[in-house]
Amino acid sequence: MVTVNEAKQRIIVNTTTLPPVQMPLAEAVGSFLAEDVIAPIALPPFRQSSMDGYAVVHSDITESGTMLRLAGESKAGQNDLPVVGPGTAVRIFTGAPVPQGATAVVMQENTSVVTGSVQIHEFPVAEGKNVRRAGQQIAQGAVALRAGTLISPGAVGFLKGMNVNEVMVHSKPRVGLLVTGDELLKAGEALVPGKIYESNSEMLKTALVQAGIGEVSISYASDELDTTIVALEALLDHHDVILASGGISVGDYDFVGKALEALGAETIFYKVKQKPGKPLLFAKKGEKLIFALPGNPASSLVCYYEYVLPALRKIMGSKEPFLRSVRLPLRHAYRFEGERDEFLKARVEGGEVVSLDGQESFVIGSFAIANAIIYLPVGQNRVEAGELVEVHLLPL
Repeated sequence: MVTVNEAKQRIIVNTTTLPPVQMPLAEAVGSFLAEDVIAPIALPPFRQSSMDGYAVVHSDITESGTMLRLAGESKAGQNDLPVVGPGTAVRIFTGAPVPQGATAVVMQENTSVVTGSVQIHEFPVAEGKNVRRAGQQIAQGAVALRAGTLISPGAVGFLKGMNVNEVMVHSKPRVGLLVTGDELLKAGEALVPGKIYESNSEMLKTALVQAGIGEVSISYASDELDTTIVALEALLDHHDVILASGGISVGDYDFVGKALEALGAETIFYKVKQKPGKPLLFAKKGEKLIFALPGNPASSLVCYYEYVLPALRKIMGSKEPFLRSVRLPLRHAYRFEGERDEFLKARVEGGEVVSLDGQESFVIGSFAIANAIIYLPVGQNRVEAGELVEVHLLPL
C-alpha cells in the first residue's frame, strides 16, 4: 500500500507524453501545444480606435469647447484614410484604423457636431487616449502561446486573429474502458432483486470527453477470470490507456488484478492509503497504462480526478497535469478516524469550502453538485470551522 503522494509520483514518473502531430486549429481544441506558437503578425496590426468618436491631435484641444474642422471619416476595413492635420478631426468608429497625424480619439459622447465641424467638450485630452497601439496585444515575432498550453476556445480566437490555422499538438490517447460485475444491468433492462443499473461507464466516458478524449470504447466482462483476461487483452491491443471499473477488491469474484498478472502487466502499486478509493491499482504493459478503479461510483470518480486525469493530461503534453489546488477555510468542523487520508466531495461557495452530505463511497449524488474535492491528510483529521484546508477544483 502506498500513500497518496507516492501514488501520484509513481503515476507521473511512469507516464510518457505522446508524440506531436500537426493539426488544423479547429480540430485541436482540448489538445496541448507541443511547441511554442510565434506570432506571425502584430495584434492589432495597425493603430485602432477603441471608441466611436473623433480622431484628433491631442495638443489641439486647448480648452473645453474647442472647435475642429471635420476632414473625413475612418471606418472599420477602410485603408484610404484622410490625414489629421492641425485644427482638423476625422470621424472614426470602433476598430477602425487611426489616421496619420492623429494622436488621440475623443469619444462621441464628449462631442457635438456643428455643420462641417465638431466641438470637443473634453479637456485635457491625453496623448494616446482611446487608441490601441499597433502590437499592443502582441508584437510580431513574440511567443503567442507556449508549449503545454491548452487549446481552448479563447486560444482559437487569439490564434485565428493572427491567421494561425494549424498548430503542433501532442496526440490524444485512445482510452478503453472495461466494466465488470454480474450485478450490473444495462440501460432499459428491467430491475430485478439483487441487480443495479450500471452507471460508471457513462460517468467515466463523460469525464474523459470533458478532458478532451474523444476516442473512448466500452467493453463489459462477467465476473470470470477467463472472460476478464480476454476483454482486457482486446483493449490493450488497441488503446493507450485502460480503465477497469470494478473487480479489483479482494472478493472471490474480483478478477481484474489476476487477469492483468496473467497478461504480463507490471503492477506499479496496488492500494492507496485513502478513503474512498483504497483498492486502486496502477499497472503498465510496455508504455500502456492501466488503472483498475474501485466499482463504487464515488470512489471511482475520486480516483479518476486525482490519478487518471493527471496521467491523461501528461500524456497530452500538459505542464500542470494535476487539478488546480487552493487553500480555503472550511465552513463546518470535520472529524475522522483511522490511518487513511480522506477525499471529501465539496462545494466552493463565497470564498469558503463546504463538505457535502453523503461522503460514503457508494453515494454519487453529492458528486452531482460538487465543484471541488477536499483533501485531508491523516495529520489534519480534526479540522475546526474556518481552518484552511487543501481544495482541488474540479474541471468545469
